[in-house]
Amino acid sequence: MSYVEVEVTGPNRDLHSGLYGGCVANPINVLTKMIASLHDENNHITIPGFYADVVELSLEERAEMAKAPYNEDNYKKALDIDAVYGEKGYTTPERGSIRPTLDVNGIWGGYTGEGAKTVIASKAYAKISMRLVPNQEPDKITELFAKYFESIAPAGVKVVVNPHHGGEPVVTPIDSIAYKSAAKAYEKTFGKTPIPVRSGGSIPIIALFEKELGLKTVMMGFGLDSDAIHSPNEHYGLFNFYKGIETIPYFFHYFNEAMK
Repeated sequence: MSYVEVEVTGPNRDLHSGLYGGCVANPINVLTKMIASLHDENNHITIPGFYADVVELSLEERAEMAKAPYNEDNYKKALDIDAVYGEKGYTTPERGSIRPTLDVNGIWGGYTGEGAKTVIASKAYAKISMRLVPNQEPDKITELFAKYFESIAPAGVKVVVNPHHGGEPVVTPIDSIAYKSAAKAYEKTFGKTPIPVRSGGSIPIIALFEKELGLKTVMMGFGLDSDAIHSPNEHYGLFNFYKGIETIPYFFHYFNEAMK
């Protein structure tokens, strides 16, 4: 991922919107327009060069991924939404795995207290994260973002892009001894053959393991989509907790067997 915080500054102080409205650039209005322009009508990210290093999966690979259970009606019902939304030409599971994204994680500025205050804020801020996929480099993407975001700022405001942190994208091969051992362990405890999936998740140390140790990492997940990750009621079911305790020793057993 690439994570940045942006700051848009207009006048040198908060202004009365009755006196100054329509006369000076409103940083909040400007920031929202700039953010909106980061996607086109097909929800394609508009930053020049953003997709240059993205590895496109073959139709065969996409067909293999599509074998994973997915019901769009259930997906929408679980989130209480009327429609899914995303990059044209890709399914919902593909949008959440093999495609890079750009999302605003927080936005603020001006008066947000109780009641009303007619103010044009001096500053507006947003936190923005970009999920990356194989071959995209976080430093390069951050640089591309900063250059583009600064270039689309209108006259009357100043823009600062502050990089927070990043992480390299990693894909684990599914033909390795480690992966096959993990798959066998799941089959033993859950009674079903697992289907490999790609997923967004910020765990930068995985790339560090690969760089420094030359080792691929097998991610063994036991959580569910319904666990409400990053929400106030994030939770984890005891059934899967105990299934994890049961499964991981089998992984070590099968891995040890295969390495003899």
